[in-house]
Amino acid sequence: MDKMKKIICEYVDVSENDIDENMSLQGDIGLDSFGLVSLVLDIESTFNVSIPESKLKEFQTLGDM
Repeated sequence: MDKMKKIICEYVDVSENDIDENMSLQGDIGLDSFGLVSLVLDIESTFNVSIPESKLKEFQTLGDM
């Protein structure tokens, strides 16, 4: 989870300590749709995983990811 928080902080001006896994990625953290896609690409690269585009709609919170 800490690695995910660090990645998110690269996209928005939020402290890692202020990020909670139940926060809304768009509403609370402030990611727009472009930011969410960029975040997912970064997560795929960092964790060496592939996330299908169809799954993006399921990512509402950090915990969902």
